Amino acid sequence: MRITRPLLAVLACLAGASVAQAQTQIGPTMVIDAATGDVLQSDRGGVPWLPASLTKMMTTYVALRQVSAGRVTMNSGLRVSQRAFRSAPSKMGFRPGSVVTLDNALKIIMVKSANDVSVTIAEGLGGSVENFVGMMNAEARRLGMTGTRFINPNGLPGAGQQTTARDMAVLARAMMREFPQHSILWRMPAIRFGNRVMRNPNHLIGRYLGADGFKTGFTCASGFNVVATATRGGRQLIVVVMGATSARGRSETAANLFNRHFSGFGGGGGSLQAVANQTHLSPPSIRDQACRRRGRQTYIEAGEELDNEPIASVDPGNLSYAQMMAGPGRRSSTATPFAGVQGSTPSGAFVSALGPYRPTMDPVPVFLGNAGPMAAPAAPALAAVPPAAEPAAPTAPQPGAIGRPGTATAAVPPASQQPARPGAISAPMTLQGAALPAPRPASAPPRADERPVTRSRQRSGATRAATRAEQRQRPGRAPAQRRR
Repeated sequence: MRITRPLLAVLACLAGASVAQAQTQIGPTMVIDAATGDVLQSDRGGVPWLPASLTKMMTTYVALRQVSAGRVTMNSGLRVSQRAFRSAPSKMGFRPGSVVTLDNALKIIMVKSANDVSVTIAEGLGGSVENFVGMMNAEARRLGMTGTRFINPNGLPGAGQQTTARDMAVLARAMMREFPQHSILWRMPAIRFGNRVMRNPNHLIGRYLGADGFKTGFTCASGFNVVATATRGGRQLIVVVMGATSARGRSETAANLFNRHFSGFGGGGGSLQAVANQTHLSPPSIRDQACRRRGRQTYIEAGEELDNEPIASVDPGNLSYAQMMAGPGRRSSTATPFAGVQGSTPSGAFVSALGPYRPTMDPVPVFLGNAGPMAAPAAPALAAVPPAAEPAAPTAPQPGAIGRPGTATAAVPPASQQPARPGAISAPMTLQGAALPAPRPASAPPRADERPVTRSRQRSGATRAATRAEQRQRPGRAPAQRRR
């Protein structure tokens, strides 16, 4: 058999792609058919892994379940607390007391992956983070996610938090089947907050033909994770990639898995429920592999800070948002719209499965305010913490005492049950949650702490002028001379 030079070049490209994928992919992978749930490929699909910000998929799922049950609406208001404000990056940095609608909050966490907004959702819908986490784990059990346990609503590192590729595929399929009317949440290419445009770190969206979801996650210990969906020819696939060592490697691995199974490879792997989770294992840490090239001072482990790592900085078709919005005249005439399309011309030793950035819609605007009624927390029956662990409600401070946030005082009986005292202040009125003293009756004697009003403060300008005129008219007293 004679091997021609073009054939050698193709083999070299394929070998280079295979070696690159082996070097950048450490964790499990899985491919399933979204319609049937059939497993097309599973590589350690039941091995525990750290979810990172894939956790926000369950945060979104629980919120949509609350909307479906009629407990809240997408326009319900959520108030940012001090706890949310103190969350580690990545975050929006909304000030305590700010109000954001549930709709805007979900868009923010699915694109920006903001940890503070995830806490705001948890507190607004669950009453507390702990109660909302109980709701998350209850939904995971209901869906059969036997290898998953959540400890917070944002995926920040912590003991006990874990999932599997199999469970993430179960969750993605449930969200797509139960809430197709909210698919905008996982297929947005970018969001816009004021003058800031934040691009979706799922770089398959806009760069892979047919990509239409879903969510990314990253910490040093977990590596780069992604749950991705794509549709071609009426067929939709779900790909889960866990533990890649770079954002580019994560996206390339997912794109190659899509290409492989859209072309008809695989199948017959049984149902998704038949994949067993290995619950006796603990999730590993790939910190040395995922963060070996990143300086300690410039890296923020908690969150998605490095999810904006450029996928192909040498690709002339890898347009920034500003270049993309400049118009067709600025684009490269030689750039292939999607490198994964059959017939594209590869260049160099590495064949990328991704093309230049071509988003299918404009950035979706998000904003603060414009909320409907504030969201009512879920019933305590859904909580995962015992009632005894719930913090005591703060009460009104005693007269003359200086209140401090987060401190509780002795319970004060209602005003209707307190004995009346001469000159006592009546029950406080509330306005937007703030206590204001009621006006004191005019017949009540003055309080001891009231400062007497002096004669000089009591006199008006007209009174002082009349007094001076009277003094000038008294006999035996010369009028005061004008000062020079």
